[in-house]
Parts: sequence; C-alpha cells; structure tokens
Amino acid sequence: MDSTVGSSASNPSVNNPKQSRDTATIPPTIFAINVGPPTSEIKLPKSDERLISTPQLACCLGLLQASRSNDDNLQPAARKWLQTIEKDSDEQERLKMLSTDVIRAFKRDEIKDAKVVAEVVHLTPVLDKDAFKDLLKEFYKGIDQSGLLDVHQLEGLAQLVQGAGSGYLEADDLVKILELLSTRLRGTHGQSPHYIYRLTTAVSNVLDAMADTEVIALDRVSLHEPLSSYLNDLKGSSDPYLVYQAAYAYQALLCVPDNESLWQAGLRRTGKVIQGFTGLVSAVKGLDLNKFIDGLEDIQRGFAGVSEAVKLVKTVYNDVNSLAQSGQSFLVCLKEGFSFQRKCAWYSALRGADALIQDGELAKFRKLVCEVPCRRDPAFQWGVCQRLGKIAANPMWDHDTRGSAISFLGEIYKNDAVWGQQATVKQWIINTLMQLALPVDDDLQSHVAAATSLLRELEASKDAQKQILLQVCREKGPTSHPLIDPVPALTSQSLIDRVQNRPDVEANLRQLRKQRLSERGKAVYISPQAKANLQAANDARFPLMKKIKEFLSSAQRVFLLMGDSGAGKSTFSRELEYDLWQAYNKKTGRIPLHINLPAIDKPEHDMIAKQLRKAEFTEPQIRELKFHRKFILICDGYDESQNTHNLYTSNRLNQPGEWNAQMVISCRSEYLGINYRDRFQPGDRNQRSESVEFQESVITPFTQDQIQAYIKQYVSLHHPLWQMEDYIQALEHIPSLRDLVSNPFLMTLSLEVLPRMLDPGQQLSATRVTRVALYDQFIEQWLERGKKRLGETDLSPQARSAFENLSDEGFTQHGIRFLKKLAVAIYKEQDGHPVVIYSRVEGEHPWKDSFFGRDEEKRLLREACPLTRSGNQYRFIHRSLLEYGLALAIFDPQDGTKKEPSELIVSRRGSTSSTLSFEIRDPWREAAATATADQESDFDSPLARRDFVNDSSLLQFLEERVQQEPVFKQQLLAYIEYSKNDKKWRTAAANAITILVRSGMQFIGSDFRGIQIPGADLSYGFFDSTLLQDSDLRKVFGCDRQI
Repeated sequence: MDSTVGSSASNPSVNNPKQSRDTATIPPTIFAINVGPPTSEIKLPKSDERLISTPQLACCLGLLQASRSNDDNLQPAARKWLQTIEKDSDEQERLKMLSTDVIRAFKRDEIKDAKVVAEVVHLTPVLDKDAFKDLLKEFYKGIDQSGLLDVHQLEGLAQLVQGAGSGYLEADDLVKILELLSTRLRGTHGQSPHYIYRLTTAVSNVLDAMADTEVIALDRVSLHEPLSSYLNDLKGSSDPYLVYQAAYAYQALLCVPDNESLWQAGLRRTGKVIQGFTGLVSAVKGLDLNKFIDGLEDIQRGFAGVSEAVKLVKTVYNDVNSLAQSGQSFLVCLKEGFSFQRKCAWYSALRGADALIQDGELAKFRKLVCEVPCRRDPAFQWGVCQRLGKIAANPMWDHDTRGSAISFLGEIYKNDAVWGQQATVKQWIINTLMQLALPVDDDLQSHVAAATSLLRELEASKDAQKQILLQVCREKGPTSHPLIDPVPALTSQSLIDRVQNRPDVEANLRQLRKQRLSERGKAVYISPQAKANLQAANDARFPLMKKIKEFLSSAQRVFLLMGDSGAGKSTFSRELEYDLWQAYNKKTGRIPLHINLPAIDKPEHDMIAKQLRKAEFTEPQIRELKFHRKFILICDGYDESQNTHNLYTSNRLNQPGEWNAQMVISCRSEYLGINYRDRFQPGDRNQRSESVEFQESVITPFTQDQIQAYIKQYVSLHHPLWQMEDYIQALEHIPSLRDLVSNPFLMTLSLEVLPRMLDPGQQLSATRVTRVALYDQFIEQWLERGKKRLGETDLSPQARSAFENLSDEGFTQHGIRFLKKLAVAIYKEQDGHPVVIYSRVEGEHPWKDSFFGRDEEKRLLREACPLTRSGNQYRFIHRSLLEYGLALAIFDPQDGTKKEPSELIVSRRGSTSSTLSFEIRDPWREAAATATADQESDFDSPLARRDFVNDSSLLQFLEERVQQEPVFKQQLLAYIEYSKNDKKWRTAAANAITILVRSGMQFIGSDFRGIQIPGADLSYGFFDSTLLQDSDLRKVFGCDRQI
C-alpha cells in the first residue's frame, strides 16, 4: 500500500496547485491511502502443467511479453518463474498455442454467454495483431447477426477495443463499429427501459474504449452522425438514469478520437494484464494528478467559456416541495444540466477517475473529486456517485475501501455548502444506498450494514426538505438498474477446459449442490455443543460448528465426531454439508461430499469414486476431480457400516496421485474400543502425531437452554396439539423425561408422542416415561398416520383391495409385524448392516422379495413404515428404529400376559405394568413356574442366534422391557436355566444375564452352578453368595465383582 499519496505534504507531485483552484474538504479517513487495484490470486504453472483458467494463461503470456520492461517491478516468485520459462521454448510455444485454441473455441461456441465472453477478452492485451483482428471480426459478426442485440458481446467489444495494442485499430475499424451500433440501436424500439439502459451503458463502454485509442485521421462528421441522433432521442426518456447514461455516451462520442485525452496514460500502460493478480508486480506510477487537473481547467475554459465554466442545475431544496408534487421536475432539471451539444470537462474528469480507480489509487481519486473545476457539476457528481456505488458493491475491494465509498456518498449528500444542493444528485445517492442496503450473496456483508446505518442517519436529519426527498425516494424504491450486473452461471464448459480436453464437472457439481441443499428441508435444528474427548466432563463444552470450521482451516486431516445414539451426529453432518455447499466457491473451492458409509459397498476402498458414481458422475469426470480438485469428506455412520478399517489410510487420502481431502467422520461412542484412535488417525501407527493431523470431539447432551430452544422451534414449525408451556410443564414434573430429552432424537420422539401418551388432568409427578415407551407410541402413531395417508390416496383397484384387507385385520398390527420381521431379517441376513439394496432380479435374494417385492400388501406396509428410500436402497429413518424393531421381535408386550401395576408406567397403546423388585431369594423356582405358562421360550429368538452383549442401544430397550414386563424377565431367566443342560442355549443365556444385570436385577444367593454364559457382561451386577461351580465363564466381563 502507498500511504503517502493521500498527503500533499509528503508528495511533491501533488503540491503547488493553481491558486484559483477551489478545493472541497472531506474527512481524512475517507480513502486515506492508495490500496492498489483489486487483485485475484494466481498460481503460475509449471512446465506442461495444465492451466486452470484463461486469466492464468493471459498472465503467463503477459509476463513473457513484459519481461524486460517490468523486470524491476516483478516479485521474486514471478521473476523466478519467468527465468525458468524463458529457457523453455517448448513451454512458451505451448502457452501461445493455447491462446490460439481458446479463440478458436470461442468462435465455435454457439451460445457465447457472459462468462465465455469475459473469458476470451482476458487475452486481448497479449494477442498479436492477426489474432486481435480475428477476434474483433468475431465480435462484430456476433453483434451484427444476433436477433436481439447482445449486451454481453457489446461489453466484450468494449474490452477488446480498450485492450488493443498500438496500431491494432484502424480508422475504418472504428467507423464500421459505430455504424453497426447505430444500425442495431435503431432496432431496439419497444424494448424495456432496463434493457435500453444496459445497452446504452454497453455503448458508453465501447465509446470510452474508442476515446482511449490513438487512431487519427478520422472524419468526425461521418463518425459521429450514426450515433448522435440515437443518443439525442434518449434525452426524451422518462428514466433519469437512462438520460444520464445517454449524456455520458454522447460525451464519449465527442471524444472519439481525441489526441488530447489526458487519461490515456493512466489507462494504457505496458504490462497492464499482469497487474490484476496478487504477488506478481510491485506498484507502478499512475497519472500526474496536478497536471491532469490543470488540463481539465484548460478544457473547461476552452469548450465552455469562462462565464459558463460550471452550469449548475437551478434545482435546490427550496423547490423540493414542488418537486415532490411534480414527479417530472427532477427529470426536467436533470436534462437542463446534461449537455448534448458540446464537449464538457466532467467527462474527461470521470475518465481520469476511472484510471485512478482501476489502479487502486483511491487517495488520488479523492483528491481529484475534491479539486476538479467541475466538481459541482451535477453530471460529474452523478458519475462520481455511480463509481462510488460500484466500489461499495464490489466484493473484490476490501472492507475499509467499501466503507469509505459509502462514507463518501454520505458526505456529498450531507454537506450542501461544499457539494451544492442538487436534488437530482441527492436522489441518486439515496437510490444507491437503498441498493447497497439490500442483502446479497457476498461473504463480506459489512457494506450492507454500513449503507443501512447511513440511511438511518439521513432519515434522522432535521432538515425538512431532505426528509421530503427521502420520503419520495423511499416510496419509489431503488431503481431496477443494478450497480454491478450479475454474471449468469456458465452454461457450458469453460474455453480453457475445452481446449485442454478437460471434462466438464461444474454442471454436475451445480446439480449435486442444488439437490443436497433442497434435501435439507425445514427440520428443527439446534447447533450442538461438544467436549474434547470421551474423558472430558460434559460441562467443558464448546460450539461444535466453530470447532469444525477451525479444523477445516487448519492442516489437520481427520476429525472424529463421536456421540451416543440419537445425539445428533447425522443431523449435524447434514447441517455441516449444507453450510459448506452454501459457501462453495466453484472452480477453486473444496467440494463438500457427504458419504453415508452404510450405503457404500466396501468404503475402505475408493469410497469417494463410489459416492460420485452414485451421483452420476462419469469416469472421466471422477478422474478430473481426483487429480485437480480438493474435497471435504463428511463420512457419516462409521459404526453402522460395521467397518474396522482406517478409511483415511485405506483410501490413501492425500498420497501422491490420490484424492486430496480432509475428513470429518462420525461414529457412536459405544462402538469404539480402547484403542479406537488407530481406526481414524492418519499415517503410520508408529509415526502418528495426534496434535498435528487428528482431532476428536464428543457431542454432549442438550442443556436446558438447548432443550427450550428446540421445543420453541418445534412448536413454531409443526404446530402440535400442545403449546410450549405444556411441554415445559411435563419436563418439570416428570423426572424420567428430563433425562430422555437431553438426547436430540428422543427429544423429537417425545415432542411427537407426549400429547397422546398423557391424558388431560393426569398427575404428572406419578408418571414414568421410558425410552422404549416413547418408541412404542411413536411407531403406533407413525403407522396410524401412514394408514390415514394411504386411505386418502388414489390407489389402484388392486392396491385398494389390499388396503381394505389390511385395515379389516388391523393395519397397525400388520405394520408392527412387518417392522419386526424386517429388523430380524436385516440382522440375520446382513449381520445388522442397516441399508438393504434391493433389485428385482429373479431369485437374487428371496428374503428381500418378501419385504420389497411387488406384492401390494407389502408395498403398502413398506410405505407406511418409518423407512426411507434412495434409489434401490432402503433403510429405517434412524438406526435406533432398527434396533427397536429387533427388540420388539425379541419381546412384544402384546404377545404376553400383563400384570396389574403397582406404580404407573406409561407404555405403548396406554398399557401399564408393574415395577419389579429385583432382589429375589430364589429366582429359578419362580422362572420354572411361569416361563411356560405365559410365553414359551423359543430357540428361534434372535437372542439365541447372535451375541448382543456389546449392542448398547438394543440392550437399553430390552432392559426397560424387563423392568416393565415380568413375563420377559421370566423368559430370560429360563434361557439361563436351559443353558445348564444344553450348550446350544449359551448365546441366549449370555444375552439374557447381561440384560438382567443391566436392568438392576440382583442375584444374591442364586444357584448358578453349571450355567453357560461365555462373553456375558456382568459389570456392576450383585452376586453375593452366588454358586457358580462348573459354569462356563470364559471371556465374561466383570465376573470378579461381588461373586
């Protein structure tokens, strides 16, 4: 940055202005220093390396062309690159050939949208004369042959003319261009004012570019005639902004060509193409500002005469009441001040301002605006305000610069003594501020707040006339003419990609982004808190999203996210993906890729490619992404995929020639063992550094504030039977419920089913609500809603008949049986892997046909159950519902005999049961008496087929069943008894005693001689005086406690 040019005392070049110069004063904080032009990051390629953009190609060619003249200004990295490439003639030839190929690709392009036009004109300053002429003809032909005059190609033509090399443009070229514009403009009658405004702005840019050229020997009459009549006609427009743009274009026309153009030196400098990129060249000198201002005074005296040096509009605030009553008065006064007859100094002043802004010499820009002789000319002030608005709206300028632009607008509006009382200018400023105050898709939104704050300050003014002016502008609203025209999305692959045979991936990425953003919906979401690891206390919390964002900004590679079942890991993963897609910067940004691990076959190998194939990316596109893009992987459900591999290392992430990615991976806490970090840390096990590449966090239970915020969102979004106060009252009076709702998924279930579980007037303090009871009620309620939805659907005759049969026999009961059988089948056939992939190929998987085949009854039950489908993949909407279905298959209260309750416990369908006393002197005698009477033990039970000792979520359902259902307790005791005589029952016995111990049952003085329970978990069980002789206790955990 140059901090000296803003101070005349420290820069001799800006001292000694002419004595007669009238200088305005504004706060020194506005554009206090020169900041340099807005720049883009650029990476100079190695030899034979594929280029990522046409601006990168233009920069390389510009460096080669300007190598000698700019050598002193080059930064070390640019100088080193240049020294290398200058020795490589093949690489130089490759770069030159790429520019030729880009132009050919542009000529072949049938659409020529805004981005393609902007792309090709980047090459203008580095083209030789033949290539320039070829491109100029293409633009001429495009404008000549287009059905509707193409604004984008006009803008491209302006940039092409402005970037032309010395001697590239001839007089005949300019005459033909002006004649073409005149012909096409005459055909725009009937178009919208907005289109005419954009068109006139584009014509102004073309004329600006022509005024910058050095072509001589032109016939002014024949040159100006084609356009002057059209621009004069626009003076009659009812749109004041269009009138100003026409006056500006007319002034540009008067200066085509003009060897006396003072701003040319600032706009046409050697090496300009490489100054728009960071870190390539040092600052260079711009306009001699004092000399330029002196020249403007000479122009003003020469063309306007001393007596008419500044022709001001006579509209001042004394007339503002009449102006407000007569909507055309503003426009009439405006037309009086904009000359269509002679050359005026304000146009030259604005072109000088453009040169300074282009080079980032904003301190000099400020000085120019404050000192030019035409600074009180409304046309000049309009142009200044237009440029200030563009600076404030342009996200490439830094925060302070955009803020200074807004402050400058405020100064011109407020300080009448310095800037005059021109109502039209004040109106233009208010309109600009209203546009800037509108929310935009911009990472830096501080200018929105600054503009809003300034408008509020202006509204608080005690000046009655200005209050009326503000009111008029507010009522009209901001003009439809944007400060910066938004560039539409690229409708085809970029030119540089095409000529390098680069597969187009952006269209697919846009589609993926659109799909993933739309799938978020309007779910209730409370940002979770987390702690550093499993050992940390829950009160050592921090915002999880902030921690993840810090990780993504670091050099770390893997972030492990842990939490209990239903803690919100999957919800957070989707929210993180949504947030990253919102901020995604195409072409260069890291791509957020959400991978549902259970839905990927063998994710330990090539999981990114497998996920992209599911999103319908082709193999060439996948290779393109692998070698040239970076990813943020959001891998959800490591535990559900039943994986034991280190997915980071097995997928060779960040290895040479492999995928470049950071990974956020989620897993249930209970799934992890002692050395769980080995499954997630990058690098060799013996050379890992936890602090460098690996980080972990554990989602903590909801706090009271989070619970209340969740309830508030839920009530607002879903409008349930209860109000927020009802839920809060239930939480305050049901102690067991408070613990449950600290888990987000159980919170959702609770809010869904509580209005049905609790009767009006029921004594809440005597009520117990358990996890399994919530699931009972939730499933029944879900199936009933599914039945209602299907009943209201226009079903086929066959489907209607099947629906009526199911309804007659009990639709909900059929649904529960379907859910139980499906859960058992998933555990039996897929070892508990939650995702079922179904194909209708005959005989491929007969068990799947019984659930996902074409049978109408199965289809209806499938649609009514809490299942979700993605293509040919089916799964329960939450893993815990699969575990609940299996728990219900192990024991369903509706299949057993109920006992009278001694304490009220709410259960499914309003049933109640007794709370057990678990300290029984001889449980075996009781088991023998009741096991066969109520529910005969069945060796086909899942408990006899699979070890569930480490399945914490399933065991929690079953332990609550034991506490509520005496029949189930007797059944489990019977399994243990059977194992004494038959070892085939040992798996069932190990599961059974694990469940009973977890439920709190005590086995004091029990006769356990000969039981077979290998692998059981007896932790924290009570086995005082228990007999265990001849028992199989291999690998029993916790068997040394109180035995």
